[in-house]
Amino acid sequence: MRTAFVVAAVLLALASGPARAQGGFGLDLSSDPNAPQSNEQTEESSEGAPPEGSMGLDLSSGPGADLMPRFGLVGLDTPERAGAAVAKRWVGWLQGVAFRTGKVVRAATPAEARQQLGNDYATTLRCAEASCLSGAADTLDADLLTTARLSLEDEGWTLRLWTFDRDRGVVETDVVTGRKPTDSTFIREAGETLAKRVTALARPRAMLKVASNVSRAVVRVGSRVLGVGNVEAKLPPGDNQLVVEADDYNTYTKTVTLTPGETKELAVRLEFSGAAPESPLAELDERTSVKKKKSGSSGGTIFSRPALYTTVLGLAAVGAGVAMGLPLQQRRLKIDRQGVVDITRPDYESMRQQALLSTALMAGGGAVAAGSLAWLIIVPQHSAPASSPVAGGTGGSGRGDMALHLVFGGSF
Repeated sequence: MRTAFVVAAVLLALASGPARAQGGFGLDLSSDPNAPQSNEQTEESSEGAPPEGSMGLDLSSGPGADLMPRFGLVGLDTPERAGAAVAKRWVGWLQGVAFRTGKVVRAATPAEARQQLGNDYATTLRCAEASCLSGAADTLDADLLTTARLSLEDEGWTLRLWTFDRDRGVVETDVVTGRKPTDSTFIREAGETLAKRVTALARPRAMLKVASNVSRAVVRVGSRVLGVGNVEAKLPPGDNQLVVEADDYNTYTKTVTLTPGETKELAVRLEFSGAAPESPLAELDERTSVKKKKSGSSGGTIFSRPALYTTVLGLAAVGAGVAMGLPLQQRRLKIDRQGVVDITRPDYESMRQQALLSTALMAGGGAVAAGSLAWLIIVPQHSAPASSPVAGGTGGSGRGDMALHLVFGGSF
């Protein structure tokens, strides 16, 4: 057993040798494991060049980091083979120096940017204009977004950095040249240039919380849409033009001044601008209003009331009855010596019917005229409703509609 233990310890010691040669923990930190290391590269590393594959440390995770601007490095475009061989080293160094400024927090690594941008990644990597970088910045939620290109130009090896500032919607360009991609001075100068640019553009955020009474209201600052309804957003300090808008509502606008590290809450109430919402009460009010208008237009004058015309009709009937009865009163019947009226039976029946008709016209016309005249005088033109519709039809103001209905019938 002791011999087996000794053999195992020897084998473990032999296995730890290669790991110690790679950095003590078995990690391969080289940018290309298959690329041979030249004497010149080894000499440059000894002069203090940044370590190959170093991704840097994000030192901005302390207090207040939530309101720091978010930075993202899309990647490095390297069309030449010599630049591609050290692309990993460049990307790690550039990203590391940006975070070590302590002014930004990470929005996305190049790998995360490739995954989130999808088919747009290649276009964004080669973009140098705000028109194509703004969409990528919104996708990654990056306040500062940098893309780089390392290529061999007329002046020699050149690194171009394009940093998009989402607050201002502009792209800042930096150019650094060097002897070759592996030159430590070249790499260090590029990192210092990016660090200065990030430091100059980085501004601490402020938190704005907007609560709207309309759930579908769109909240934006300038042309940037923050969300719908209740929104929380990190915004740059300074004056921000807040706009809250929704269909059928008046647009709310306000200039909001924010200071670094501030949290401001706003309650926005939009005023309705369209037609009144449909509801039983609204519909009832509308019907009542229409009814009042109709009654007002029909009863506005005495000539629009039916009682006036029935009164005239009744008086006309009375006049017709009087006209028919007058000839009968003026007619004198002849009586002979024996006391017999000199009249034929047909004449008698005619006079009898005429007298009955005259009496009926005068009686009926007088009744109609009297009733209509009473209706016209006693009943007001506008009667209050007998009951409140909302209260279920019982109760009310105590005033009811007065109506007088006269029915005449008979035969003559």
